[in-house]
Amino acid sequence: MSSILNHIEDNPNLGFWLHSRRLTSLVVGVVFLISAVPAYAEFKPRDRKPASGYSRAGGSRGCSTRGIPLTQLAPKTFVGKTASTRPMLAWYMSSSQTVRFRLFEFDSEKTVKQIGKVQEIPTTVGINKLKLPSDYPELTVGKTYFWQIAINCEDHPIVSNAEFTVINPQSLAKNRFSSIPESANYYAENELWYEAFEEALKASSNGKLGKTGSILVQELAQSEIPTGNEVDIQIIKQRIEDIQRILSERI
Repeated sequence: MSSILNHIEDNPNLGFWLHSRRLTSLVVGVVFLISAVPAYAEFKPRDRKPASGYSRAGGSRGCSTRGIPLTQLAPKTFVGKTASTRPMLAWYMSSSQTVRFRLFEFDSEKTVKQIGKVQEIPTTVGINKLKLPSDYPELTVGKTYFWQIAINCEDHPIVSNAEFTVINPQSLAKNRFSSIPESANYYAENELWYEAFEEALKASSNGKLGKTGSILVQELAQSEIPTGNEVDIQIIKQRIEDIQRILSERI
C-alpha cells in the first residue's frame, strides 16, 4: 500500500486520474440507477372538456350499501380520449353478475344514437374489461361517444355512462417501449386514458389492478374534480370515494 501511495506522490497526475475514474464510475452508477427505475403513469389531463348530462347525471349506489358499486374506470366528469377505433373499456364490480353494454354516438351536442346491439356480458369480482367487439363498427376519428354499463338491482336498474372522443392516431409518435410502465406513462402524458389503462392492465391478471394500474386509477380519482350544482358535486365526491375504496381493496 505504501509503495502505491509513494508512487502517487511521485506522480500527481496519476492521483488525479484515479480520482477522475472514481468520479466517473460514481456518475455512471447514478445514471444507471436512475434509468433502471421504471417510469410510472402520470394522467393529468389539460384538455378537460366537460361531459354532457348523459354522463354526469345520476349516481350508481349499487345493489348493496355494503359493497363498492358498479364503477366505470374512465373519466366521467370530462370527455376522455382514445386514439383507437376499438378501445378497451374497463369497470369494477363487487359481485359477479351479468351487465348490459351499450355504445352511443353523439349526432349533436344533445342527441345520440345507439351503435350496434346490446351486449350481455358475464362479469367477475374486481376489474372487468371489454375490447370493443368486432361485430360493432369501427369508431370514427373526430366523433364523440359514450359507453354504458347497466345492471339489474332489485327493483331498478343501475346505469353508468362515460364519454370519450376518438383522436387521430397519426398525432402520436411511433415509439418503441421497453416496459409496460413506460408505455402506460407515454399514453397517460398524452391524455389517452384508454390506451394507458389497457397497457397497465397487461401487467396484471384475474381482475387485479397491479402497481401501474393502481397509480393510474389514483390519478383518475384526482382528475375527477367536483363541479356543477350541489347534487352533481355530491355524486362526483361519492364516485371519488368509491374509486379510493377500490384502491384500498388492493386488487
